[in-house]
Amino acid sequence: MPDFSLNYFIGSNSSRGYVSFFQSNFGRLKTVVRLSGYPSIIVSDIVSNLCSAARDSGCHAQLIHNCLDNSMEGVIIPEKNAGVINFPFYSEEEYPVAAILNDDNLSQTHVCLASAGRHFAAAREIHDKWEQIYIANMDFDAANRLAAQTIEKVVGGKTLGKKGAQIHRYFGAATVNGAYDYIDNLTEDLEKRYFIKGRPGTGKSTFLKKIAEYATAAGFNTEIYHCAFDPNSLDMVILRELSVALFDSTSPHEYFPSRPDDEVIDIYKAAVTDKTDEKYRTEITAIMVDYKAEIGKATKQLARAKRYYDDVQRIFLSKLSAEALGIAEERIRDTVFGS
Repeated sequence: MPDFSLNYFIGSNSSRGYVSFFQSNFGRLKTVVRLSGYPSIIVSDIVSNLCSAARDSGCHAQLIHNCLDNSMEGVIIPEKNAGVINFPFYSEEEYPVAAILNDDNLSQTHVCLASAGRHFAAAREIHDKWEQIYIANMDFDAANRLAAQTIEKVVGGKTLGKKGAQIHRYFGAATVNGAYDYIDNLTEDLEKRYFIKGRPGTGKSTFLKKIAEYATAAGFNTEIYHCAFDPNSLDMVILRELSVALFDSTSPHEYFPSRPDDEVIDIYKAAVTDKTDEKYRTEITAIMVDYKAEIGKATKQLARAKRYYDDVQRIFLSKLSAEALGIAEERIRDTVFGS
């Protein structure tokens, strides 16, 4: 009986606004149940019950988390080619519904999320200055050689007799409680993990993109996990058919080898001018202070957004009928697993 579930996010309140990979994850499914504005406590119960039903049916479950507070947002049952997803009323993907709700708490939720986005965008501009220090001291030929060597090590001449596919997600999010990730969960059943070390601007994302494109072209299904702060960048690639993960193991998701087969790939050592950290220590320290200040302001706005939206949810909870909710849950289960 399956006892392993994947946990991840498909949306992020990022420096580029709210960016969702809903289509990448749900567009391929035969059956999709879309919920609109269900309170998170209800969604959690629905997802938990579906997971229990999945285990009883010998199926796996993929749990999707809300990027604001890490609550349950949905579930995918791969063996049933089906999924359930809840769109909060503040979600842009359900804006036509939210737009007709004349609710001050909901309006304030939007205001706070927009403010958080501006602070994240300001942090990205500061981060760009941080990157420029290392870009100016990069040996790009050395970085390209390291990528080629890693591709040879990970994929080599292996190919599969099928067309490779990519799916896009996030392994973490900037939540009201700060950065949170599911790297351990997503990689726990893999035999090999590569910890990519480096600095801002040292090409970790480019490194991962090259591996993802090569593996996909070779016929492998490729899980691509984007940076929750900047979705244009990649933070992890998983090739489950090869039982391999490669991920950006730097702050705010810094990990260190803990298994015998874990391996570090240090782009800074391989491709950056020696002692760059020391040479620019003063500038880097100042940049880090400004960057963390903007991230802190964004996190406070996310916390305010959650408080307002919690009030919205409390109002809706008070109006819910337990009997009607039970009927709805039964219909959802029947739709996913078949009546």
